[in-house]
Amino acid sequence: MGPFNAFWLATTIQLASPLIFAASGEMVAERAGILNIGLEGMMLVGAFAGYWATLVTGNPWLGVLAGLGAGLLLAALMAVLSVQLRSDQIVVGVGLNILALGVTNFAFRQFLGGNQALIRRFSPLSLPVLSNIPVVGDALFRQIPLVDLAFVAALLAWFVLYRTRLGLSLRAAGELPAAADTAGSSVSALRWVGTLVAGALAGVGGSFLSISLGIFVQGMTGGRGFLAIAAVIFGRWRPLGTVLACLLFGGVDALQLSLQGRPAVPREVWLVMLVPLIIVAMRMSSWRTASRQSRRMLVFALVAIAGLALFLFPPSVSLPSQLWTTAPYVLSLLVLAGAIGRHGMPSALSIPYRRDRVE
Repeated sequence: MGPFNAFWLATTIQLASPLIFAASGEMVAERAGILNIGLEGMMLVGAFAGYWATLVTGNPWLGVLAGLGAGLLLAALMAVLSVQLRSDQIVVGVGLNILALGVTNFAFRQFLGGNQALIRRFSPLSLPVLSNIPVVGDALFRQIPLVDLAFVAALLAWFVLYRTRLGLSLRAAGELPAAADTAGSSVSALRWVGTLVAGALAGVGGSFLSISLGIFVQGMTGGRGFLAIAAVIFGRWRPLGTVLACLLFGGVDALQLSLQGRPAVPREVWLVMLVPLIIVAMRMSSWRTASRQSRRMLVFALVAIAGLALFLFPPSVSLPSQLWTTAPYVLSLLVLAGAIGRHGMPSALSIPYRRDRVE
């Protein structure tokens, strides 16, 4: 059986869900003008708080609330430093990531003695009729409740940003903060809201990791906060694009898990590996002697020939598992190399705002 089966689809959705939580909040924050590099740290403290609260109470829902609260606390610190004190947002975010790693490691040893204890996890929910659909029924409609909530969070982010006055004000704070200020909105308050939303959802995403696994591992977020930021950029700061980017990263992560135990790379994977190369080639092609349409046709022709050759005559190679684990991060670099740019990016992103002057 090929690697792209029902199990891969179910795993993709599970692995993408914490990214969707974190990326949805990050999208709101960036739309308000805050580049929250500390997202990784907020997910990490959420993972520990969710695990600890579930261990103490035996209720995973209280663990999710604890994760949300932990993310909020770190986000409040981010807002004080970056919004109130106008510190450099990137420096603040990096510092918060280091702080979160140190605090969670200390708390893990101090309160739990460094010992693992399996906590109560969520049970999957089956949607009537839909879960009985052949092949994809279990994968799509028999998941834990947090998976459904991740997509609800993304939908709410879209609704707030594009269907409410608050969303209009948030987007104005990231695009034209002076105009938002003139219209009577508090830019500082709006950026506080964006930062707190990002922290809360990142905390929920972190608690998803620890509660779904049933254990806490030091540094268990493993760069997922940075993947969420990459998903926002790759998704052009829009809800649908961001969710699709999270699913893409989740799919690659699920794929690398299944490929670690295979003796050779399946032929289907060779075709899929060409997709990011197409994106990069289409975005970064610098041939000036041919028209843009000609460039695209040539790129597609070359990639199609290479893909057909790899599919028909797949090389019998086996790659080390350590290399496969880097696949989601390599993909994020490739897609960002092809997709990054100012198109869709809020104009005032990461720029502190003063009422007397715009920095």
